[in-house]
Amino acid sequence: MIPPPRPIDPSVIAPVEMRPAIPPPRSFVVDTGVARVQVPSAPTPTPGNAGQPIDVTAPEESVPIPDLALPASERGLGGGEPTEAEAEIEAAAAQPTTTTLLMRALKWTDSPVRVYGWLQNSYTGNANGYGNGLNFGVNPNFKANQWMGNQYYLIIENPLEQNDSVNFGFRMDNMFGNDWQFNYMQGLFNGAFPPGHFAGYDLSQLYGEVHLPILTPGGLDIKGGLWYTLAGYEQVPAIARPLLSVPYMFNYGQPFRHVGVVTTLHLTPRLNLYNGAINGWDRWLSESYIMGYIGGFAWTSRDSKTQVAFTCVWGPNQYPHFLQANQSIYPTGYINIPSLAGRANPGYASNDRTLFTTVITHTWSDRLTQVLETDQGWELNVPGLASGGKNGATETGSWFSFGNWFLYKFGRDPAASKITGVWRSEVFWDPQGVRTGIANTYNEITLGLIYKPKDYIWVRPEARYDWVPHGDPYSNGTRGSQFTLGLDVIFLF
Repeated sequence: MIPPPRPIDPSVIAPVEMRPAIPPPRSFVVDTGVARVQVPSAPTPTPGNAGQPIDVTAPEESVPIPDLALPASERGLGGGEPTEAEAEIEAAAAQPTTTTLLMRALKWTDSPVRVYGWLQNSYTGNANGYGNGLNFGVNPNFKANQWMGNQYYLIIENPLEQNDSVNFGFRMDNMFGNDWQFNYMQGLFNGAFPPGHFAGYDLSQLYGEVHLPILTPGGLDIKGGLWYTLAGYEQVPAIARPLLSVPYMFNYGQPFRHVGVVTTLHLTPRLNLYNGAINGWDRWLSESYIMGYIGGFAWTSRDSKTQVAFTCVWGPNQYPHFLQANQSIYPTGYINIPSLAGRANPGYASNDRTLFTTVITHTWSDRLTQVLETDQGWELNVPGLASGGKNGATETGSWFSFGNWFLYKFGRDPAASKITGVWRSEVFWDPQGVRTGIANTYNEITLGLIYKPKDYIWVRPEARYDWVPHGDPYSNGTRGSQFTLGLDVIFLF
């Protein structure tokens, strides 16, 4: 990875894809060397509020920030609402935020409709040199030794109220900047913006929802439209993940968004059940697509220190007709076969893609939070995967990943901490190269900080090392490892 998104706390993130240029990635910006097969999205982490759930009872003037100690499905960005137990914790521990600068300027602080967002800019240096200008595997900051205006993000929303009455909500997320292609959706604005450039727009989310006080004391929420996925830990919004860069598992292994309908049943105060019908992975509306399924659950322990989220995403995710051969960006998992462009795909109905994600978050103390995520995915009869892609020969592809995050709050008073340390380690196995375009086992370790001199200013430096056991996928196919230093600054308004 979507209930209305709430601002996030970078020191406690919960669970929630692009590619290289050598050989040309099967699902990214081909003409610029930026690889990308799937699309992502997410809210903002906050060191000062790290580990604290989103405050659903905060004053109108306070805009919520996603809690990084929760799985993506529980942060309000992808279709789920917090359990009652989580809401109580959030209300008790919540601290006021100052991410309402725009609403105050517009004098809308008493309005039920929230308008807010952030500006994110970054720079990433590659120790291997400029090369072809790309940091293979490092996304969304894929440009080597260059400035990027990643996200100029604006949200307009009316969040649902978790009470005993029927009420309606909506949300619209607008993203300008380089990350428009990181969050690319097939069929929406195809070819509208030049790949690799800052000038670009993405309609990241657009949905309506309703809360019905039926079936259980917590009721049922129904969301329909375009929304961030429930799967995984990290998400697309810059404030919904602890670091500038994202792991391979998020960029290559998971969907970013779905078009469809999803329900959240608050079965008990500590258990949410999700079920939905979706139009595939990162695909815009089309009557020719066969609908798929997304579902799972999110459970919170009695002491609220542990959360477990499981998600299943299934459905045919190739295309009824092969895509055009001259696209600048292709969705992850799709292999460009110029000789078949525009022709019917006879095996479309059998191109089932299945993904299981499990995220476990545990708060060890008021300073330390740990997140574990494991993914298992496979897709049947991928056209072009066998025999070097000749004549669309098919083969079943699979991918597996394991990731670990530690978030530690520095300072004498954890509740008022302005600095959160982040350590992420990951292994992503792509045996057929169906996800990244280059078959290998990808490893990365990233160390970073979330520094908040003010509630509305985040500074996040990071050092990242990527390597593979064999081959040379980095630096334009000349290196087997890569070291990058990145820095982003986020201004919330």
